[in-house]
Amino acid sequence: MSPALMEPEPASAHDATPSVIHEVERTAFYFESEGQSLFAWLHRHPVRTLNHGVLICSPVGHEQVHSHGTLRHLADRLAGEGFDVMRLDYSGIGDSDGQDKDPGRVAIWQANVRDAAGWLRQHGGCEKISLIGLRMGATLAAIHAASSEVENLVLWAPIVKGSRYVRELTALSRTASHSADSSSSIEAMGFVFTDETVQDLAQIDLLKLKPRFRHVLVVLPEGGPTQSPLVDSLRQAGAEVEQRLLPGYEAMMAEPHFAVVPHEALSSITAWMCSKESTIEARSSDVRSSPSAFATSMLMRGDVPVRESIHRLSEAPCLFGISTEAGASKADLPWLLMLNAGAAYRVGPGRLYVQLARHLATLGYPCLRMDISGIGDSVVDGTQAENDTYAATAFRDVALACDYLQSIDPGRSIVLMGLCSGAYAAFQSAAQLPHPALKESILINPLTFFWRDGMSLSESPTERLQAWHYYWKIIFDPNSWIKLFSGKTTKGFRGTLRRFMQSVVLRSGAAAHPPTQAAVPGQRSQYSHPPKEDLPADLGRVVAASRTLAMFVSESDPGHFLLMHKARRKATQLIRAGILKCFFIKNADHTFSTESSRRALTQVLTEYLHSRFGSWLR
Repeated sequence: MSPALMEPEPASAHDATPSVIHEVERTAFYFESEGQSLFAWLHRHPVRTLNHGVLICSPVGHEQVHSHGTLRHLADRLAGEGFDVMRLDYSGIGDSDGQDKDPGRVAIWQANVRDAAGWLRQHGGCEKISLIGLRMGATLAAIHAASSEVENLVLWAPIVKGSRYVRELTALSRTASHSADSSSSIEAMGFVFTDETVQDLAQIDLLKLKPRFRHVLVVLPEGGPTQSPLVDSLRQAGAEVEQRLLPGYEAMMAEPHFAVVPHEALSSITAWMCSKESTIEARSSDVRSSPSAFATSMLMRGDVPVRESIHRLSEAPCLFGISTEAGASKADLPWLLMLNAGAAYRVGPGRLYVQLARHLATLGYPCLRMDISGIGDSVVDGTQAENDTYAATAFRDVALACDYLQSIDPGRSIVLMGLCSGAYAAFQSAAQLPHPALKESILINPLTFFWRDGMSLSESPTERLQAWHYYWKIIFDPNSWIKLFSGKTTKGFRGTLRRFMQSVVLRSGAAAHPPTQAAVPGQRSQYSHPPKEDLPADLGRVVAASRTLAMFVSESDPGHFLLMHKARRKATQLIRAGILKCFFIKNADHTFSTESSRRALTQVLTEYLHSRFGSWLR
């Protein structure tokens, strides 16, 4: 099938000049660096131009996923002022080619920054280049600027000494239930840093840089240290350095569903960049190359060539996605449509969706990783909420994505797949969407089967149900009673008893929530959350639509318990009939943040798909 090219589209950002930002064009594309295909975005204003390219260098690991939305907003702001702005995914990061255990990663990341800056000069027609980096991205930007000419440099919370960063990663790795396979590797928040990568990171020391750059803005988080040794070091080396303490860093780096864009900080950085420019020049449009011709990427997974393509699934609403296919996907295997896990954009937590899509594509399953409206790069206007993980519009978005897949690949069936809130969207889509191509939903660690508008994550019954399940089990553990009466529990005797009683009350049944507007089949604008909580009825609607369900649950996650708590009789009936299948993953947390748990999920999922849909390419 021919991939749909990603054409420029309007973008918007909060707390900016709407008349300018709404005209920003945003284009996704691939380019080559060090023999690999890298994914990038180019943000431009169609008229205003400073003949000045800005490369935004993202962090790595979980910080890249958490800050994705903030850096998109920053790119929009700068483009609205006339800069040509490029957002880059390094090798093994985001949507780019590469994996955590590739050799020479730090050197390759530095080469990626060099090649991206070169792309802005050669293909973007930019005479001047500036770099803005966050965390490890700031470090890579500073290293590049020490060997190549740049106009301005913004270092936002830079990692000055790699050895300290390694200690941070080591501390994070201790929060995981299991370490990486190699004892010399560090596994932090779903990402593996090999021994080689750790050693190379530890060698970084920005205090030893001899800068060729002149104008530098060092941005430090408000509330942290008020002075960086890097500022003094750069000044002694002759650079003109300005330091600013800006708010919002911690909120920006929170888990994606809690992350808050620090608009004040973005305004300050944009204003500083603009202060270095004196005029706005017109430039011939033929100088500015369009990257839309590079909408397909080729990569290898083992000995299997895999093609990834950029897609605009819908114009209004703006829906963005990336497909992954092997050379010739088997016609009798379905599309796997992956829905956002919480507010993590389409790569998934720990880049899980990228790994799954590329693996499953080699087995003949075409995959599409999409962003629903308001998450990732499916951008909504400034009047709509971003990062709404349980937005009712998700069902409309799923229906539009199914329409799109049928338009480019008629007749192929569709299986929805999602983790956390993506599992909820997949389940309710199977219950209410009339799309004939939709055959099944795969639910990975669902936290709820019901939602209503205005409900918050803290209101969901899942947390209390999980607590009830926990306390019910420890009732029969003598050691737990010894700890309880000896006062060694963290809650104390009264606190533990109070929480258990709250769970018992919940077990007896919660009051029904006020009904929301029901979904009306055939009217896509009406797709919404179910009007009331009735899991058995929802399961019945899935059956009536001749669809099946498969649920993959970490043993420590409450999804299966919640299913049986709310609909034991119906669920048991469907399990016996083979319409609902449940699989359990040992030693796995909610987001499969360890390499061993991701491997286990992949194996169980692969075996299920094989039994469900037949043989694969190999």
